[in-house]
Amino acid sequence: MSEEGNGVDGATELEKMSIRDFTITDEFISVDKSMLCRELAKKLMEVPRGAIFLVNESGVPIGAVTAREFLIATVKEVDLQSAKGEDIMNTNIMEIGVDDPISEVILKISKYAPYAVVVKDKDESFLGYFSPKDYHEALHKTGVI
Repeated sequence: MSEEGNGVDGATELEKMSIRDFTITDEFISVDKSMLCRELAKKLMEVPRGAIFLVNESGVPIGAVTAREFLIATVKEVDLQSAKGEDIMNTNIMEIGVDDPISEVILKISKYAPYAVVVKDKDESFLGYFSPKDYHEALHKTGVI
């Protein structure tokens, strides 16, 4: 029995929606984990509402830096002229797949509250950033808010 509004296979549009339906290639820059904080600060100005992902030698994101990390480092009296990104980065990163259903992603983010969410392809290559803006858009599209 087929319901109206369902796809050919009976799945609703919401059930078919995946991370691919969002723009994940904006709002971030990726740099080497050893970049000096003074250089990171300049890079952060290029993505004022985004994040900088610090990647290891293999290009895998291992941490994220936003203006918040600079504020925390300042309060902790870190010497930002000589410190590296890896010294101040937040490592609470969740990985999701580009084909993951948006309904599952929303549940995971709600449950684990990651600092940042990176998107990978089937080969585990870093594709992009599922930003807070994307999350908010997903909540609207799914009718959660």
